[in-house]
Amino acid sequence: MKRLLLFAVLALIMASCGHDPERSRKYLDNGIDYLYASQFDEAIGFFDKAIKYDENNYEAYYYRGCAYSNNFNSELALRDWNKAIEIKEDYADPYFNIGLLYRRNNDYSMACYFFKLAEKYGRQNMEDYTKFCDYY
Repeated sequence: MKRLLLFAVLALIMASCGHDPERSRKYLDNGIDYLYASQFDEAIGFFDKAIKYDENNYEAYYYRGCAYSNNFNSELALRDWNKAIEIKEDYADPYFNIGLLYRRNNDYSMACYFFKLAEKYGRQNMEDYTKFCDYY
């Protein structure tokens, strides 16, 4: 009987962890709410949980990168934006944010490279970001 109970508890624990896209989406949505409220550490915690339940949740990586960027941690932001691109190559928003990061660091040729990729993958209103790119 104890063995059966132990097995049931272990099965319940294993079922509550792992791949669960619906649960991941709920954590993602909560994280976005905290991000927009400028509560970046709390947002990062929710994005961590979203990734825990779906390691291919490219939006969670993207938004966690945004939270890291707002917390002045460019290295972690860049890591997460690149992970989002690795999962979904045609996701325009990380390219745009990477471009902004390079522009902030006065690396205009790299900024233009990423702005043009963002435009290629469908980011709207990129003219103001790419109009000087022919010079770089």
